[in-house]
Amino acid sequence: MLKSMTGFGKATGSSSGISVTIEIRSLNSSKGLDLAIKLPAKYREQESIIRQHCGTLLIRGKIDIFISVISEKET
Repeated sequence: MLKSMTGFGKATGSSSGISVTIEIRSLNSSKGLDLAIKLPAKYREQESIIRQHCGTLLIRGKIDIFISVISEKET
């Protein structure tokens, strides 16, 4: 269980020729939840699902989530 609202995390994983990197930054700057999600246009329709899931886990603070997806087929 995290107690601090200020932090940074980054994780990368790959499977079936697709590499996904997720970066999360949080700041103790808001009494409510200020959630910003940036992801590739191809996955924009998934933003509401990600937002709902994060909303159940996070209570307050300014949270920035950056998601990048790279396919070996695109490189």
